[in-house]
Amino acid sequence: MLCKTYSAFARGIEALPILIETDVSSGLPAYNVVGQPDNSIKESRERIRLALLHAGCEYPKGRITINMSPAILRKSGSHFDLAIATGILAASGQIFCEELEQYCFLGEVSLDGGINGVSGILPMVMAAQKQGKKRVVVPKANEEEALLLPGIQVFAIHHLTELVQHLSGELILTCREGGRVSWNREPIGDAKDFGEVRGQKSAKRAIMTAVAGGHGLLMMGSPSTGKTMLAERIPTIMPEMSREEILETTKIYSIAGLLTEEEPVVTRRPFRHPHHKLTMAGLLGGGAYPKPGEITLADKGVLFLDELGEFDYKVMEGLRIPLEKKTITLHRSSGQYEFPADFLLVGASNPCPCGYLGDPRQICKCSAAEILRYQRKFSGPIMDRIDMHIHLQPVGYQDLKGSAAMSSETMKEKILLARKVQRERYGREDFVLNGQLEEKHLERYAPLDSEGEALLSSAYDKLHLNPRTILKVRKLARTIADLEGSAQISELHVAEALQYRERIYGRQSM
Repeated sequence: MLCKTYSAFARGIEALPILIETDVSSGLPAYNVVGQPDNSIKESRERIRLALLHAGCEYPKGRITINMSPAILRKSGSHFDLAIATGILAASGQIFCEELEQYCFLGEVSLDGGINGVSGILPMVMAAQKQGKKRVVVPKANEEEALLLPGIQVFAIHHLTELVQHLSGELILTCREGGRVSWNREPIGDAKDFGEVRGQKSAKRAIMTAVAGGHGLLMMGSPSTGKTMLAERIPTIMPEMSREEILETTKIYSIAGLLTEEEPVVTRRPFRHPHHKLTMAGLLGGGAYPKPGEITLADKGVLFLDELGEFDYKVMEGLRIPLEKKTITLHRSSGQYEFPADFLLVGASNPCPCGYLGDPRQICKCSAAEILRYQRKFSGPIMDRIDMHIHLQPVGYQDLKGSAAMSSETMKEKILLARKVQRERYGREDFVLNGQLEEKHLERYAPLDSEGEALLSSAYDKLHLNPRTILKVRKLARTIADLEGSAQISELHVAEALQYRERIYGRQSM
């Protein structure tokens, strides 16, 4: 008897619907799976056999043939277990359900018949919905994730027995309608606030500019100047995530297997802080079936690279295309995979091996050769693609005892106003932030007054700038003007923007 069931397969951060055809016929016992399955699918035989027995069902003694379509696509994952087990039960006549083709089955079975949670549920449910499926059966552990999508009925199960009884009409499972879960969950743990950071007013001003316009930021300074403390608080001043951003980010974390039952939806801006021993695959994504790397996990949030000079040079070079294109494309024998990489890059580093080059209070103990060797670790092309470079000075005692600093809430209000101005300005364009401006947009959206033009012309020769740097300066000046509520970019705005492009290693300028 031939039976058809449906599942899905995550590929990149998207998913494709998969048709599973199961035939159980008389003959010598055999279990064959065709349609380019990998070992995790082939090994499902023993898991499914024992799961069926523990669920009070029989395992057919004849020939079992399973075809996974489309056959041209190589498939992997234990989440096909539930669809295959259901197909075997229906093909062997143990369950009768006229509406079987309306379901999409996703889940891994354990030996005792339990249904284990799997990664990638959200994009797979999306794929099923696009195919016209109205009902999905998922593990109980993935229920909240599946419920994000409106217009879908979610059946969450703990054990295979529940599904058998439901499809046989012995037990009607409770289904929940998608689209009714909470999108605004309270943050877990205590939120960090810029009001807790004393001193570093110029650094906070630079961070506010970076977030307002979507500009990459590099902070250099001696140890204990607050580089990490400042970076960790950047998500608190970023705008709240939209529904579309929440869905995209949750999809990414679902594929990566980073969602939990306690936090099944990503509603806060990601903050990724990888170790400096990060590999190329860890940064960009890797594997035969690529999983998201750090640049994709930081999508719509912050990628913080602490101790930037300690990262491998080749790994840093991998950032060049994502910083420009906001996506990363990986090529594998199984096909081409595209991942989003729209993140705010924030770097931090000491200026030299001992960390005290340019520090007004402590003397640098590094030799000239050591300093040169350390600074050569910074990739020139990457540094050129980071819009803002600032140098943090040690915080004085009076600053520590001073009045309360500007809070995250106050900084966020200013950023939201600046972003509102940008949205209105670029309403018909395919970008929304000043950091995404290209050369062709400058005269229309970032014109300079005569004084600003004269200052930039003088700086071009004196500071040995290049065309890419000029573009960065004008984009920064546009954001600074937006923060000040000025439609015109003035000389003061250009002057501040030039300060952020003065790449400083200690006291050595660009």
